[in-house]
Amino acid sequence: MSIVVNTTWKTEPEIFIGTITHLTEIPNGEDLPVLELTIENSFEQYQVVMFQPHRDLQLTKIPDCAVQLVLWEGERGNAVSRSDTVILLDTPDTLLHLPESQLVCPDLVVDIELFIDACPVQPLADFVRRVLGRPSVGLRFLNGAMQEAGLRQPGCLARHSLEVATRSFDACRGYSDEERWLAAIAALLHGLGRIELPVNEPVEYLKVVLNTLGLLAPQLQWLGQIHPAAVRMIQFIIASMYRIGSQKPLHPSAMVVQASHLIAADLQSDLMTSANFYMNNATTRWNEPDRHDGLFRS
Repeated sequence: MSIVVNTTWKTEPEIFIGTITHLTEIPNGEDLPVLELTIENSFEQYQVVMFQPHRDLQLTKIPDCAVQLVLWEGERGNAVSRSDTVILLDTPDTLLHLPESQLVCPDLVVDIELFIDACPVQPLADFVRRVLGRPSVGLRFLNGAMQEAGLRQPGCLARHSLEVATRSFDACRGYSDEERWLAAIAALLHGLGRIELPVNEPVEYLKVVLNTLGLLAPQLQWLGQIHPAAVRMIQFIIASMYRIGSQKPLHPSAMVVQASHLIAADLQSDLMTSANFYMNNATTRWNEPDRHDGLFRS
């Protein structure tokens, strides 16, 4: 059934940034089809009718990104737009375009946005928004659970990751702002690869790292054009998280993120069975002066 849009209009159109969650093409004779959309963000939802006057501006499927439309709003959450007002946003200004109705804990997206909004290095903040702003990634991350006992509730993955990021940022006092934020952002995204693992099976940490780096690859490539040193550090920290048995020393930032991960996991649930091993392993390697002399000194 077609959406009926009330004819009582606001005097001015509204710029609305959200996520398209439903798209239906309605045949329109020999002309281009009319679209009926549901578009939603963290605060509002609209049922939208969109006429498509230009063939090169058609939406034929739901885009995996934030969408900006100009809406002429009617009553009861209905609106009309035109295809020439649609802008697909690969780099959204915030994460608040993600749809509230598809979030288990809507406050989590606000908390993460507030955290990265404080980052003074714009390419790093944009990098996070490009990664988590894709609904196919961001929604799974924000709703995701972890495999460890006590952390299997929806939303635990994002909550744990944000706590690791906060602790890593605080623990890097004495480093430059950029170094602190590099550690924090790597910490926030270090477990992203868990969204591709079954929750009911034991976690394979190597798969977490490989999946994470794979999911980040397109946006790391984008960041590398602006800030290649940041890409190398983010990759290094994530790859260092579970380097069990490696004889190479960990970078101090990687150790901070690793320690914050263990502390956050312990505070959210019972002690993880492997925590002591990981911590002792990292501490032993770091306390060997012949391996670490001159590393990251100010």
